[in-house]
Amino acid sequence: MLGTLEKAGQVLDLYSDERPEWGATGVAAALRIPKASAHHLLASLAEIGLLHRTANRQYRLGFKALVLSRILLRATPWREAAEQEMRTLTQEFGESVQLGSLDGNRLVCVARLGGTLPDSVHIADVGTSIPPHCSSNGKVLLAFSPSERALPVLQHQGLTRFTENTITTPDELASELARVRELGFAYDVGEYRDNFCSVGAPIRNHLGEVVASLSIATPARRFYERKAAYRTAVIRVTERISMRIGYNPTPLW
Repeated sequence: MLGTLEKAGQVLDLYSDERPEWGATGVAAALRIPKASAHHLLASLAEIGLLHRTANRQYRLGFKALVLSRILLRATPWREAAEQEMRTLTQEFGESVQLGSLDGNRLVCVARLGGTLPDSVHIADVGTSIPPHCSSNGKVLLAFSPSERALPVLQHQGLTRFTENTITTPDELASELARVRELGFAYDVGEYRDNFCSVGAPIRNHLGEVVASLSIATPARRFYERKAAYRTAVIRVTERISMRIGYNPTPLW
């Protein structure tokens, strides 16, 4: 049973903006399983609404995924508080702001606000995921996550090179995450996209656990001109969000 669920999860992980439609042949090749097994997985996921079979016998994501996504977002208590504070950042700087959380070893965009400046950075849409090793939000979440979550990334899982600045070795990433834990914030200096930078800081719940990270993203030119101001503002806002959802930075015991 567990093996079947894992395979079903692997099938869903194949779907992306670049490839929103899959068939049994493609799934079998991608997961290295028999075509009959791939067909069974696709049909089972379609039966419960997570996939939808098209007229040409291919499969797209079903509307059940959208329903579950809506429930998840409404049941995420820190998202609403974060979105309210995100507006203050966008109004103050005119830059793009993103709220992220970890899903396994992927960084998922939970909320976003586009910048108001003509050359504002275009950031990922809600629900989009990227590898966490090359973004400020991802590095914050890895740095403060349990070791069993960060370890696969440190062990070469997903350390893809996107630019000349991307961290691609576990040792280098481990050193970077140690700095993030010490400083309490993380930078992305053109590590995911050339000429774009960001700074992110953690959001903590009432137990002090890091549940999300918020970042402000800017073109590299403006980032270096206002780096300290961006960093200070992001830390101020994430601390305010944390306290709004119950975090106490100075407990009495």
